[in-house]
Amino acid sequence: MEQKIVVHLRAGAIHKGVTQDFSPRHESFHLLSGEGGGVPVKIRLADMKAMFWVKDYLGNRDFVARRDFDPKKKPPGKRAIVTFHDGETIWGTVTEDEPEVPGFFFLPADEADNNIKIFVIRASVKELRWAP
Repeated sequence: MEQKIVVHLRAGAIHKGVTQDFSPRHESFHLLSGEGGGVPVKIRLADMKAMFWVKDYLGNRDFVARRDFDPKKKPPGKRAIVTFHDGETIWGTVTEDEPEVPGFFFLPADEADNNIKIFVIRASVKELRWAP
């Protein structure tokens, strides 16, 4: 089953669609529009801010993600707070972090978030704080 992807580029553009060839170890991948059809767009990891696996493309503009960690849950990975250069801050856990790749995988702290998981590009991060 293909997963819905939303790619945010550092220049501000946003692309929504599906991919079948993403790898954090490759320089680029192809994104086929979520609206169906068309020609796949080549996305370079060097141009990205982050890639979001989402529940749906619409999301909820009024949703405000929780800015804390549920003390009753012990999610996989290491708790962290990521602040991007554009000012966006996300709370969650770093689940896969290999220094030789340009980014790391991140799970949002709030289960009600539209984002399922995120691939964060290191060059887009202003600050990464580890949380207790």
